[in-house]
Amino acid sequence: MNELRWASFDLVFFDCDSTLSTIEGIDELAKLKGKEWRIGVLTDKAMNGELDLAEVYGKRLKAIRPTRGQLKAVEERYWQTLVPDAAEVIAALQFLGKQVFIISGGLIDAVKGFGRRLGVPLDNIRAVELEYNELSGEWWRYHEPQTRHSQTYLDYNEGPLTVTSGKPEIIEELSRDKHGRRLMVGDGSSDLATRDKVDLFVGFGGVVARDKVREESEVFISSASIAPILALAGGPSGYARVQGTPHEEVFRRAIAISLDGGLTFHNDELRRTFEQAFHME
Repeated sequence: MNELRWASFDLVFFDCDSTLSTIEGIDELAKLKGKEWRIGVLTDKAMNGELDLAEVYGKRLKAIRPTRGQLKAVEERYWQTLVPDAAEVIAALQFLGKQVFIISGGLIDAVKGFGRRLGVPLDNIRAVELEYNELSGEWWRYHEPQTRHSQTYLDYNEGPLTVTSGKPEIIEELSRDKHGRRLMVGDGSSDLATRDKVDLFVGFGGVVARDKVREESEVFISSASIAPILALAGGPSGYARVQGTPHEEVFRRAIAISLDGGLTFHNDELRRTFEQAFHME
């Protein structure tokens, strides 16, 4: 393999919903409230770029008014619906010394819990902070864990992750004082907005293939597995390093999926560089 033809990436940023997990957390909360259809329509419009996330974020939360306990249930659902190879890819990237991050427009309680299970440092996870009504439920039993679980949503903290164009700001924040090439992978318009802040943006269509993301990504993953990210980020030098380790299997799978059409490059030179690096031509 030619290690000089494909440069690896050092900082790898993942979206969460429909990228690391096959669900949208906000839609799972809506199911618990019997408002799945209404919320799902708003989510799709925001992810497809038809509405700015800022227009729908507050509306969805006011309609659902989740409790802490319900967000814990969403964390569990994230874990139950892992995208194929997500955990193995993150473990292999970290073995290779890559820094892994999660940037999500989801809700922090669920996303951080999920990220912790994946082994991502909590300092590398960003999502939307909520405020809870501490006087809801049996507030006088504030010292009991069950009371915290029943506290209901009061408000959310507006910021970069509640607008479609905000993730680039988070990329800059998390990359500060860190050196190396950046790669971002995600399924939605808010992820696509990071293109100018990373060295490679990869669209993921393994759960939902959104036309705008498919058409405007430099590289697009169409396979159900997210394994190709490992080949893209690790490169041939990374593959050499995992030989004889537990991570070799998922790296082999990453190359095989890429070889079998799981990757689409929208730049011929980029495609040739990748294919030559892995002797795929």
